[in-house]
Amino acid sequence: MTVKDGDIRLLASKVMDDVPEGGGGPTGNSIVWGASNAIFPDITEVDRAGGDVSIRQLFAAVQTPDVEPLMDANIILSAMPDDPNVNVTLASCGVFAKRTEIAAAIAAYLIPGTEWGGFLLENHVQGQAAIHIFHRPGTPAPTIGRTLVLVANEGAANEVLQYVRVLRVETETQNFTYSVSGGYVDYQASVTRCEIMPRLRTAFAGSPPSRTFVRDQGKTKIRDTTVADAATYYGAQTLSAAVTLGENVLRVSSIYTQLVPSSRTESVALDQRPAGVRQLTLATAPRDIKVAAAPHTRRIRVSQENRGYSWVHILRPFPAPNTVAVSFQILGIWYTATDNGQGELTGSAVGTVNYNNGSISVTLPELPDDGSSIIFQWGEASAFVNRSGATGWRLPEHALRLDHQGIKRGTLSIKWQSGGVLRTATDNDGQLQGDAKGEINYASGALLLSPKYMPDAGGQFAIEYDYANIIEKNMVVTPDAGGFATVNFDTEPAAGSVSISWITVRNLSASSGASSAGTAAGKNTSNTSKVSYMPQVPPVAPPATTSRVPLSGNDIYAKYMAPGGTRVLTQEAVYIEVIAAYAPDGYHYPVPDATGVTWSEGDYAQGQISIGGTTYRRWGTSINNGSLGS
Repeated sequence: MTVKDGDIRLLASKVMDDVPEGGGGPTGNSIVWGASNAIFPDITEVDRAGGDVSIRQLFAAVQTPDVEPLMDANIILSAMPDDPNVNVTLASCGVFAKRTEIAAAIAAYLIPGTEWGGFLLENHVQGQAAIHIFHRPGTPAPTIGRTLVLVANEGAANEVLQYVRVLRVETETQNFTYSVSGGYVDYQASVTRCEIMPRLRTAFAGSPPSRTFVRDQGKTKIRDTTVADAATYYGAQTLSAAVTLGENVLRVSSIYTQLVPSSRTESVALDQRPAGVRQLTLATAPRDIKVAAAPHTRRIRVSQENRGYSWVHILRPFPAPNTVAVSFQILGIWYTATDNGQGELTGSAVGTVNYNNGSISVTLPELPDDGSSIIFQWGEASAFVNRSGATGWRLPEHALRLDHQGIKRGTLSIKWQSGGVLRTATDNDGQLQGDAKGEINYASGALLLSPKYMPDAGGQFAIEYDYANIIEKNMVVTPDAGGFATVNFDTEPAAGSVSISWITVRNLSASSGASSAGTAAGKNTSNTSKVSYMPQVPPVAPPATTSRVPLSGNDIYAKYMAPGGTRVLTQEAVYIEVIAAYAPDGYHYPVPDATGVTWSEGDYAQGQISIGGTTYRRWGTSINNGSLGS
C-alpha cells in the first residue's frame, strides 16, 4: 500500500511545556495539522518585552496499516513567522532528551576547558554579582570579557555548571598567615575580584586560603572555556534576489537566526573626555618630544573577551580622506568597508571617521570570527604637502618667436583644441586676452603664451597675424651730460614696433697710471644691448618626494616586509624584516635582491639568513627585530 501524505505525521513528546522535564520521548499523539497553538503557546506581553526561549521536542512518524517502506524523508521550515522578532529554528536531539539537556546543547558554543590557575575564595551565595579568585602572585588574572565556567560537584549526579562573563577585574596582593611549630608565618597571595554577568544562580562552595595554592577536595572548580561551535541548526530566510532554475548560488537577507533573545545593545563612546580634576601645564620649549609611530596599518585581535559588533580605535598618524579601509572576517569570508571622504564608512559595515583627530568607529553587521582580526588600513596626509593653492605655482607657459617681425598691433589670434572645445586668445595692446595670458613683442615677434586650458594630446596652436616690412637705419646721436639722447625717425613708427641697438665706448689705457683722450679710445662692438627681449619662463620648483611604504603592525621600529626568497621544503615565499635607513631626502628601506635565495629548514627554524653580506630576520620571528647587520 502506497504511503500517502496523510500518513506522515508529527508526534508530540511526553511533556510539551517549558519545564525542566519537558520533552522526554515520543507519544502516539499526533500534532493537528494547521491548528493554532498546537506546538507553541501564544506570546505573552512579558515575553514580547523581555524575550523568551520555547523548546519543544517533536518526532516524525509514518502511520500506515502495513509495512510499506518510506523511501526517503526530510523536514523543512516552509515559511517564516510574520513577526520579525520571532525566530523558529530546528535542531536534532536525543530521542529521550529533556529540556534541560536540549538547552545545554544549544548553549554549548563554549565548553569547559582546563582548570584555571586559582580557586574560588570561600563560599559565594546565590545572586552574587562578583567572585573572588585566590591565586599565586604573578599568575595572570582573567581578562575583561573572558568567559569562565564554575563547576560544583563535578562528575556527580548533582553537578552544577554556570557560565559567567567577566566585566571588570581588580587584583590585589594580600598577606595571609598560617601556623607552624607554634608560630606564625606570613605569605603573600593575589586575590582577584571579578564582576560577572549574569549573577550567580545558585550558591557555590569555595576553598579557604592555602599557602600551597591548592583547592580543597570537592569544592567549586573554575575552568576556562573553549569555543566548540559543534551544534548544527536549520532555519529559513527570505531571498534577497530572484533566482532561476539551475542556479547554484542563492542570496538571502541573512545567514543568522536568533537562538537566545538579548535586550543588550552595544554603544560606543568616541572622542569623550572625562571631567578634569586639576590643571596640568606642559612646557613646550626648549625641549623637543619625539614620538615613534607605525602608520598605515593596524589590527585588533578578535577573541572571546572582546568579540562584539562595535569597534573603536585612534588612527595615528591622522588619516587622509578616501584612504581608510576596515577589513573583518565573518564565517571565514573577508569583508571590507571604506570611507567616502566625508567621514563615513560605507560598504560591508557602517561607521564614522574623524580626519582631524584620527578616531574611528565601525559597527559590523554580524559578530566577527573568533581568532580573526579587525584590520585598519589608511594613508596619512602628513607625508606630502599640497601645493595646489600656493601662490608660487604657475601654469605651463610657452615662449616662442614668430616667423616674422613687425607684427601689426591687434592682429594676433591664437586658437587650439582643449577637451574637444575650441579655445581662442587675442592680442590687446601687447597683452593676450581670452583663454590664455601672455604678451607679444611686435618688433621682434617674441611671444609668451600661458593657456588657461591645456591643449589636447597631439594638438597644435594655430597662430594668425598680420605683419609689416621692417625699416632699419643707422643713426649717429650724441648723448647729453645725463646720458640721454634724442632719436628722430623719418616716419611715424607703429606702436610697439621700435627696437634700438647701440654701440658702447670704452677708454683703453696705454700704460699704468696714464690717461687717454676719447679720440684715442678703441670701440668694442661685441657688447650690444637691445630694448626688446625674449620673456624668460621661471624654472619650475622641484617636487617634494617622500618615502611611502607598508609598515608592520604596531611595531615602533616601523619595519618593512620585503620578499626574502623561497623555503626549499614547501616552496612557499618567505618574507624578511628591513629597518628604515636615514638619508637627506627622508627615510628609505634598503630592500635586498632576494632572487635565487633559498631557505633550508635550519635557516627557517633559526629565523634568519644572510643576503648580500647582511643578515635579515624572517618576518614574524619576533616583535622588535630587523636587519642584524653584516
